[in-house]
Amino acid sequence: MAPKPLTSRPLDLIYVIFFVVHLVISLSIDLLPLWPAWAQNFPGLNLVYRLLMDVVEDYKTKSNDPFILATWNLVKHDWEFYFMKVFMVMEVLIQIPAFIIGTYGLRKNTPLVYPLLLCYASAALVTTTTVFFVSVNLPSANDTSLDATSKFYALTDEGRRTILGPIIPFLLIPAVMWVDMLIRVTSLVSAGIQKTATAGKTGKKEL
Repeated sequence: MAPKPLTSRPLDLIYVIFFVVHLVISLSIDLLPLWPAWAQNFPGLNLVYRLLMDVVEDYKTKSNDPFILATWNLVKHDWEFYFMKVFMVMEVLIQIPAFIIGTYGLRKNTPLVYPLLLCYASAALVTTTTVFFVSVNLPSANDTSLDATSKFYALTDEGRRTILGPIIPFLLIPAVMWVDMLIRVTSLVSAGIQKTATAGKTGKKEL
């Protein structure tokens, strides 16, 4: 039996679009600091690297995003943003596989991917919520009483909007997915328990 088309499953369609967009961003921007030296200088790839670096540099200039600074080892003290290194590892080991497997599984409409997507949504909520609340609470560049370290991380109003604007969908969609997948997984577990109980009762009657 052919799976129901994605167009008849609006949430799954949103998840697939989100995964594809996020995968492109992850591979092109988020993991750019991990590009090896040979890839940065390889003919053809070096042009792609420079183009992506221009995007990163433009974003850094407009936002002073401390998370981008941390991934490029440009913060004042490495230990201040060690959690960003952990988040990058989580992106490689959890999020990117979830994007690929999740896209395939949702297109096939298989419930086997629900537990994985629940794990992804949980990880994404932790990382994105952390970034969101830190960004909201970073000092303002308009504050003239800041010390040197605070000034280094201070954000203009425009810079804060530049950081927070894209975060909203990356926070809302995993939140919806977490609730949705928890309901789906719970429903499958309940159905399995009920089926097992029914089979047990039937077996007892036959005896």
